[in-house]
Amino acid sequence: MFPLNLKFRAALLFAAGAVAIHCAAQSSRPGWGSTPYHDALGTGVTFRVWAPNATSATVPGVFNSWSQTATPLGKELTNGVWDGVWSVDVAGATAGQQYKYFFNGNLWKQDPRARLVQYSGSGGNSIIYDPNAFNWAGDNFTNPPQNDLVVYELHPGTFYTNTVSSPLVAATNRLDYLKSLGVNVVEVMPIAEFPGNASWGYNLAQIFAVENIGYGGPDGFKTFVKACHARGMAVVLDVIHNHYGPSDLEMWNFDGFAGVNSLGGGGIYFYESNTNLQITPYGATRPNFSSSQVNSFIQDNFTMWLSECHVDGFRWDTPNLMMHDNLNNYIPAASNLIGAINAMIHTNYTGKISIAEDVYNYDGFDSAWDTSFPGYVTPVLTAATDSARDMTVIANAVPFNVRYGGVAGFGRVAFLESHDVVGGLNGGVRLVTAIDSTTPNSYRARKLSTLGAAVTIMAPGVPMIFQGQEMLENKAFDSSLPVDWTKTNTYSGIVQLYRDLITARRNLNKDTPGLEGDQCSMLQVDNTSKLIAFQRWNSAIPNQNTVVIANFSTNNFGIYTLPFPSAGTWYVHFNSDSTNYSSDFGNYGSTVVTAGGNPVTATVAIGRYSTLILSQIPNPSLAISQANNILTVSWPNSYGGWVLDTAAALGSNPTPWTPVPAARYATNLTAISYSTNQPTGNAFFRLRKL
Repeated sequence: MFPLNLKFRAALLFAAGAVAIHCAAQSSRPGWGSTPYHDALGTGVTFRVWAPNATSATVPGVFNSWSQTATPLGKELTNGVWDGVWSVDVAGATAGQQYKYFFNGNLWKQDPRARLVQYSGSGGNSIIYDPNAFNWAGDNFTNPPQNDLVVYELHPGTFYTNTVSSPLVAATNRLDYLKSLGVNVVEVMPIAEFPGNASWGYNLAQIFAVENIGYGGPDGFKTFVKACHARGMAVVLDVIHNHYGPSDLEMWNFDGFAGVNSLGGGGIYFYESNTNLQITPYGATRPNFSSSQVNSFIQDNFTMWLSECHVDGFRWDTPNLMMHDNLNNYIPAASNLIGAINAMIHTNYTGKISIAEDVYNYDGFDSAWDTSFPGYVTPVLTAATDSARDMTVIANAVPFNVRYGGVAGFGRVAFLESHDVVGGLNGGVRLVTAIDSTTPNSYRARKLSTLGAAVTIMAPGVPMIFQGQEMLENKAFDSSLPVDWTKTNTYSGIVQLYRDLITARRNLNKDTPGLEGDQCSMLQVDNTSKLIAFQRWNSAIPNQNTVVIANFSTNNFGIYTLPFPSAGTWYVHFNSDSTNYSSDFGNYGSTVVTAGGNPVTATVAIGRYSTLILSQIPNPSLAISQANNILTVSWPNSYGGWVLDTAAALGSNPTPWTPVPAARYATNLTAISYSTNQPTGNAFFRLRKL
């Protein structure tokens, strides 16, 4: 199978008449695949490949006019013994040149360790890429602590695209939006080279290469990562090692060896086809975890993402499927590999995170998706009547790990939407569509979907939202359907609601510290009135509880009495019924609550399908006055650590708040103030905790 270009075919015809055999020496330089070098001995590229069953190996490419014989690779010998590895140094070869391996005088293969390919499959070529050429200057990022993480899952092919740059580079134009939303982890769906230009990415063909035509190659990804880091956001990469392919899989029968059971094939990278090990339930091929070379190949892939691309962690696609064959038999070699990789990550890359999809508290993972969470909570939200909403389900899903059991903590990733849940390939639908399939932007869909979001984001664990969820996206996720960014304006109030939820969850205003704590308990589970309440707190910092009250009924409650953690005044810091979020919301509910008695209780008001978040930390209040065209804004000087922001309008999303320079503040014994000449026009102000 030949690369599809005329120059290459001409080179093949020329080479066909050649009979000279060149002796080759193995390289003494490091590096797998194609590694550019520049040292005292010269400039060129080292090629190194594992092909233990090949009888000959050459590397045709642009640098030798695609000659099949001009550049043979030498067998690497250790103490006189060959371990199946071939290598050669090619002086004059440079980054950007295309190449391919040629085995046994008749077999063309792309490099399985290439960082960049023209495109996957037998018609494409590998491309020499310099992994050290990208400018990482200024990239000095540390992951946020795990109790502060809020994840936004996105698909690089549809998150944001334009006609000017690759999708990964184009996506950087929307990172300020994500920063303003408050998320601090961007989870990127798989980017390894796949067949075609549009895919979810779970059918990867070349695990070391970043999708080139569809996404923009490794430089596009590195640009995206660096831009995320500049905005204080970590990048977690979704990776797949339970299966590769099934199509465009150049690793299949890589060096001409099809395996002992040659009818089914597979070769050096995969389990034999006459076992339950090779083909996964997805119909794709499982790597041979019993091979030390395959294990090194996979571990080196993780090292590449960490070292060369500066990723901050991984989300592993179904590691449980790595460790169990089609009859659910345990594969110890896979478990050993997973443990070794996680140990390497945590030992060599401090602060990086490793997230599993389907195993919990296992083999060194920091957290796991609670994949059962949406299956429990969503039916409560989509129930046709309030009477069908079971509060005991919510009361179980909030404090407990639904899929794996036990008390939920920051080892649990909680979500209502993910690519699997809302993907059209899986028959998935968006939450608002599941609630109201006829009018997914209806009052009911908006209220119930945001109620579900509030409970999910406030529950113990690492909260995650999927692209478009916060802007009421109603269309099922598809790899060819871009995010509709006009919805951030159409539903700007709902976007603000999510922004305020994340602000509370991360305690960004320093008034909801309990939400970053390690403890949770239910205060009320009322299956008659359809209301729950729970408290969050940090066991190391007493008396900083945060209370979350969620009303799952269509009734406004003007007087509802429920237990509270302690006596005193409690302040409402979030009310999802606020008309700031939608003009048809009721703006119903308490702003301040007094708790007392023995046992301690408080009476609250709460709107229909709404959530309140309270703590005993008061809200700072702004006083605004105007005289002789001079506008003065003041607030108590006990809030000296807060910043005053101003805006001319509130209609855009996000609102363009501008900090007032601290040098403009005036301070006396009781207040901090700011004065400005304001004869006409609007002016809006807010206080923000640094």
